[in-house]
Amino acid sequence: MEIIKQLKESNLTGLGGAGFPTWQKWQAVLDAPEKKRFVICNLSEGEPGVFKDEYIINHHLKELILGIELAAETISAPKSYIYLNDKFKKYLPKIKRLASPAKIEIFINTGRYLCGEETTLLQVLEGKIRWPRIRPPFPAESGLYGYPTLINNAETLYRAHLVSIGKYQPKRFYSVSGEKIKKEIVEANVDAKISEIIGKKNLGQAKFARIGGVTGEFLPKEKFDQPAGSTGAIELYPDRKEIISALIESIKFLKSESCGKCTPCREGLYRVAENFNRLFDSGSLWDRKDIVNTIKEISDGARESSFCPLGKSIWRLIESALENFSEELLS
Repeated sequence: MEIIKQLKESNLTGLGGAGFPTWQKWQAVLDAPEKKRFVICNLSEGEPGVFKDEYIINHHLKELILGIELAAETISAPKSYIYLNDKFKKYLPKIKRLASPAKIEIFINTGRYLCGEETTLLQVLEGKIRWPRIRPPFPAESGLYGYPTLINNAETLYRAHLVSIGKYQPKRFYSVSGEKIKKEIVEANVDAKISEIIGKKNLGQAKFARIGGVTGEFLPKEKFDQPAGSTGAIELYPDRKEIISALIESIKFLKSESCGKCTPCREGLYRVAENFNRLFDSGSLWDRKDIVNTIKEISDGARESSFCPLGKSIWRLIESALENFSEELLS
């Protein structure tokens, strides 16, 4: 189909964090033998430092709805869903004015962090327990109620619409925030450097940043010449902020969001949080080295054996902190 070709030529990838080629996802659903299909627009956005969905609702809602309709037409899906975080329910009348109830059903839920994972989102939509499913099969083959399902986040569907009308440019939205930093959405090239996105004023105030959301990377200012990528989230921290405090905040959030299905994630996050608190209180260099080694072993284990991306991704936070701030963590 023409839109699949256009998506392929545009190099548009998923803008929720995974970065999977959009055309391949659409094509996989289109190729599924089962003819009953669904489209889901994920507007759950349940993690700190990521807030572009609300911006899209306020500034590009019409184009988003057209993107959902385009996806449904492409894969011949008679029904689409918008999974709406309940913090956005104030926009429900606005969405309903543009979204045909015969074609698009709006499902409101708490939008917890884990619903960013596709199979967990499907579980919640089906009224089941909030935890991930075994893959394969993937949603493109067996998704909502067992039927092929295309799941994209809001920005991906918005950009897909731009591709279809010949107005797409390789840009994306970045969520920029931090302590005493003005919270804002910046539209810039998909490969824009962190320093270009945040601007000189914010660059001068920052000691380090967390990019890619709550399971992203901690980077010192010296590495702000690399692309932000992933979820497009950039959280800036000032000179007075200690890396260990930022780490503890991240791990506490992830621990509270773990579904508890698998031991490596459930127990691993608990033990990592416990050891970071020990590290925070420890005055002995040798003890601190032992604690850091224990944290690394636990996170490596979770990376290798957790059921879903939440547990698997905690190593990224920890590895980046150890690589870039080991002296501060051990002092």
